[in-house]
Amino acid sequence: MLKGTVEDLLANRLDIDMILTSTSSSISIEIITKEGYPTDYIYQITGPDDYKQEKNNIDKSTYTFEELKIDTEYSIKVTVKNKAGLIKEITKAIKTLAPAEPVLGNLKPVVYKNNNWVVVDTTKDKWYDYENKEWANAVILNDGINKTVGEKLDIETDVRAMFVWIPRYEYKIEEPYGKGGVSAESPGEIEINFISKDVVYENANSSGYRVHPAFTFGTEELNGIWVGKFETSHTTLSSSTTENNLGCSDNNCANADGLRILPNVSSLRYNNISNSFYAIQSMDNRLKLSGDLHQMKNGEWGAVAYLAQSKYGINKEIEINDSSTYLTGDGDYITNVNQSTTGNITGIYDMSGGAWERVMAYYESAYNTTPDLKLPWGSTSTTNYAGFTSQIPSKYYDSYTSTTSAEACGGKVCYGHSLSETAGWYGDYSYFVYFAEPWVNRGGCIGDGASAGVFASHRYYGDPWYTYSFRAVLAQTT
Repeated sequence: MLKGTVEDLLANRLDIDMILTSTSSSISIEIITKEGYPTDYIYQITGPDDYKQEKNNIDKSTYTFEELKIDTEYSIKVTVKNKAGLIKEITKAIKTLAPAEPVLGNLKPVVYKNNNWVVVDTTKDKWYDYENKEWANAVILNDGINKTVGEKLDIETDVRAMFVWIPRYEYKIEEPYGKGGVSAESPGEIEINFISKDVVYENANSSGYRVHPAFTFGTEELNGIWVGKFETSHTTLSSSTTENNLGCSDNNCANADGLRILPNVSSLRYNNISNSFYAIQSMDNRLKLSGDLHQMKNGEWGAVAYLAQSKYGINKEIEINDSSTYLTGDGDYITNVNQSTTGNITGIYDMSGGAWERVMAYYESAYNTTPDLKLPWGSTSTTNYAGFTSQIPSKYYDSYTSTTSAEACGGKVCYGHSLSETAGWYGDYSYFVYFAEPWVNRGGCIGDGASAGVFASHRYYGDPWYTYSFRAVLAQTT
C-alpha cells in the first residue's frame, strides 16, 4: 500500500529536459522539470582550450554564461537535485552564433595581406574575424577591370569603391556610460551580440538588449549593411568649390559616374543634401548594384559607432582625421589605423574629423509647425536649403519629432541613433536639431579638435558648405 501525500511521492521522481539558446557571446540555459520539485542546480560549461566554468548552488532553473567566443561549440552540463535527494544530470552541446555572413552581390571580397589588398575565395579563405576586430571588406571594381581570386588590387586604378560589412546585432548600454564607463569623457564598452535577421523583437528583451534599428530597411529585415569605408570623393569635383557642383536632381545624374569611395583623396564637399542624396541614388542606378545604395542615415551612423565602441571594435576614442585638405584616411590610412573603427586597416575611416558628414535625418515637426519653412519636399521657400523638389521614400531618412533628443522618436529615446544614449561621450559635440537647423550631421571636421568624434552630432540647414561631405551605405535587400 502506498503511503504519504502525492507531493511526497512525486518528490521521488526527477524528469528533466534542457533548452539552450545562444547569441554570439552567450548561452542561455532553461531547465524544464516535469516532476520532482528540484531544490538545487549546478551549471557547467566547457569549451576549447580547456575552457571551463561552474556555478554551484543555484536555486533558479535558468542561467546564462556570457563573454564567450563567437562561432564556438560549448558543452553544457546541468546537475539537478530535488528535495528527496535524487540527482540527475543532463548534457547538451551548442555553438555560439557567428556574425551574419556578408551578402556580396556585385561586390568582390578582399583581405589586406602582405601589404596588398587581395581578392579572396570566401569558401576557402578566412577573410574576416570579428572576434579579433577584423571586419569584412569588399570592393566595387572600375569598369573593364576583372580580378580573380589571389590577384592583387591597385586601389588607385582598379577600385571604384570600398565597403565594410556591419553584421546585424543587438546591443545594450549599461546606464549611463556603457560597461565599465565612469563618465561621458571616459565611457565604457557597448555590449554587442550578433544575431540573424530571423531575430526580431520590439523594445528591450529580458536581458536589456535591443535589436539595432539600422538593420530594418523599410519593411525588410537585413543580416547586415555595407558601409562606405571612407567619405565619398569624386574624380573631378573633389577640388571644386562651386556650390552644388554635382548638379544632381534625380537618380540618373551623369556626374555620379565620378563618385568614388577611396583612401588618400579629398572628400567631395560643397553640395546640399538633395544633391548628395540623388548622386548616390544615381550611382546605384547606373551601376545596377544588387541591393540599395543610399546616403547614410543617422541610425546607420549609430550602428557603426556602437560596433566601434564594443569589444569587436576599437573600444576607445577614435583619433581625429585632421587633414587640412580633407584627405580620406588622413592621407595615409595604412599608417593611421587608430583613425579606424577597429584600430586596424579593416575598419571604417573618417568618422572622427575629416569633413562633417550629412546624414539623412531631420526634424520633421519643424516643417509642420513653422509656416515660413513649409515642407522640405517640394517646397519653393527660400529657406528650403536642402533642395528637394519632391518627397523621397521614408526608408531613406530618419525623422525626429522633438528638438529634445531623448524624446525625438515619438516622445521616446531614439534607440541606436547615437543621440541621447551617447551624448557627449569623449567630450564630442552634442547638439540636436531645431526648427531653423533641422538636418543632422555627424563626426566633426578637421578644426573641431577634441569635440570631433564618432559620437559627435550637430545640426545644420541642409545647405552646401565647404566642411560638409557624406557617406554611402549599401543595403543588400532581396
